[in-house]
Amino acid sequence: MADYKDVFATNEWPLAKFYFRVEFLDGPIEVQGSFQGVEGLESEISVMEYRMGDSPLFFKSKRYGMMTYSNVTLKKGMFAGDMYLKDWWNEYSWNHSDRSNRHEILITLMDENDADMMTWTLKGCFPVKFTPSALDAEADSEIALEELELACESWSLEFAG
Repeated sequence: MADYKDVFATNEWPLAKFYFRVEFLDGPIEVQGSFQGVEGLESEISVMEYRMGDSPLFFKSKRYGMMTYSNVTLKKGMFAGDMYLKDWWNEYSWNHSDRSNRHEILITLMDENDADMMTWTLKGCFPVKFTPSALDAEADSEIALEELELACESWSLEFAG
């Protein structure tokens, strides 16, 4: 494990979060274009509490529980004729007989020299919510964004190097 003093001694800047790519490794679609945002890369360990009825201690014992992963939301600009996210959503929303089809997605954060710095590997992903852009006649300087929310069974994070 890296010594944190060594990291800070190099006087490097933290990574910027705006340069990333999303790859559908075994997905049903080939996404054309890039994503504007990825949200929800969170994991949490639940806590199990227990206290025996005859315990003389007035507190509960705590143990590690199950790991859970939040849903991940992909956001991208809407383009005329670009139906890839909607088509993936339709695969699940209309094809009730094959909802077991899950996919692996890579999200890679890069530095200013196009070098991969860290990669999240999302496993067992499937869409659970599709949101086309809201429409607003007064939003003259905003682009139309669509969102696809994915449920993921798990994800792992790897650092380059």
